[in-house]
Amino acid sequence: MSGSTAISSPHGPQGVPAMDTDVIVIGAGPSGISAAVELATAGRKVIVLDMQPTPGGQIFRALETNVEARPATDLLLAALGETYSAGLASIREFRRTPGIDYRPGTTVWDLRSDGTVGWLKDEAAGYIRAKHLILANGAMERPTPFPGWTLPGVMTAGAVQTLLKAGRLQPQGDIVLAGTGPLIFLLADQLRRLGVKPRLIARTDRLDHKFAGLAKLALEAIPAITKGLGWLSRLRLAGIPIRTGISDLVAHGDERIEAVSMTVADKRVRFPCDLLVVHDGIVPATDLAHCAGIALEWNDTDATWTPKTALDGLAELAPGPAFAEGVCRIHITGDARRIGGADAAIIHGRHVAASVLRLLDPSSRSDLDTTAVAVSRSLKARPFIDTAFPIGLASRTPQDGTLVCRCEELTAGTLRDLIRGGTNEMNLIRGVSRCGMGPCQGRSCAITLARLLAEEGGSAGNAPTPFRARPPLRPLPLGALANLTGLDPELAQVISLDDKPDASAEGDSHA
Repeated sequence: MSGSTAISSPHGPQGVPAMDTDVIVIGAGPSGISAAVELATAGRKVIVLDMQPTPGGQIFRALETNVEARPATDLLLAALGETYSAGLASIREFRRTPGIDYRPGTTVWDLRSDGTVGWLKDEAAGYIRAKHLILANGAMERPTPFPGWTLPGVMTAGAVQTLLKAGRLQPQGDIVLAGTGPLIFLLADQLRRLGVKPRLIARTDRLDHKFAGLAKLALEAIPAITKGLGWLSRLRLAGIPIRTGISDLVAHGDERIEAVSMTVADKRVRFPCDLLVVHDGIVPATDLAHCAGIALEWNDTDATWTPKTALDGLAELAPGPAFAEGVCRIHITGDARRIGGADAAIIHGRHVAASVLRLLDPSSRSDLDTTAVAVSRSLKARPFIDTAFPIGLASRTPQDGTLVCRCEELTAGTLRDLIRGGTNEMNLIRGVSRCGMGPCQGRSCAITLARLLAEEGGSAGNAPTPFRARPPLRPLPLGALANLTGLDPELAQVISLDDKPDASAEGDSHA
């Protein structure tokens, strides 16, 4: 099932690189797995690239290895719950389906709308191509810069879950969970089952948000609400304090976090803290889509970008210069397209697969209408959840002294001064300050910088635009770069996109 990663593509007629497979799927989470299985079952050849060592994505991370390690992991599996264990059937089906060339531990550092993918595994790198490409790279936690957020001992809820699932580690000491969203309750309940009792759950959401959500309640949301109420009741029965409507979160400490303070009911309170776990919801991971030239749309309510796609995930290209020509061959699925959770991601993965099968063969019997109805039904709970758990920690832009770009140690005040001084465009700020040029390549700071620009009027009333994306999106060793396989000679002929902002032309647009 697993094949050699280093493929050197022969060239077809007129020097055009030949296709390596019918479809490339990027990401082996719930949506990527379901799409790959549907395509391979229909007789199509599929290559699946994934950064992780085993399939499952974040929600089913290390599930196979944890099941294989039983009975040593029985307590952990029980704590992670049925939702986690339910992914095993999908993973096993993925493993045994012929026609899937699964390549774990593979990083995507370049992506183009014509179906070209730059990959890196260990010290080898190259390009592969497909007639169609499915982007299923999931979501990321919303960046939440606040005073002290870079101190050791401050972690996101997703990071703690990764340590639980993949590292089989559990926290100790005074633990405070702060933020909003169902994941806060889920993680707190998982810790409770492991015998870890958080000192406090500090929620930014309030009761009035729940009443507002009721106006958008659909029958399909009832199971999610019931599950959430179950978590909440068990946490209260365990005697874990829960406060709502908190604001102005601050982490205190020198070498590491020592205490946390916040405003609760108009009073400032402070608690000793060994581990502060924060979560302010999740947003689509758009870096790969952006690199491929996909149009991104700013969502004011959610304060983030989402890729522009049709219902079947077919992406829309942004206007302007690009590294590839012709029609867009990229479909985006799962949380990378729209946040919906594992079940919705699985359903949408099948819908995208049906659409790709129809494009590969118009006579295909894939039932797009049926899968489209299933997709719509799977997202019925989102209006309630989004209203009941609005953004909290990131609802206001950070204070001047707060770090925004942790890679380059740039504060909100430094960036505001640049904007007020006339450096009022994303790419120009990047060139002047190096904001977004560190290891994260803007994944942690771009959203906040865009909001600072809008706040200071730097966007001139327009929707915020992200940094211009360029490969490599991830670090690429020089040795791997020098020995690329599958290289299209035309790629090396690109000299410039002529997009570098002119510091003297402040009115120019460089979206």
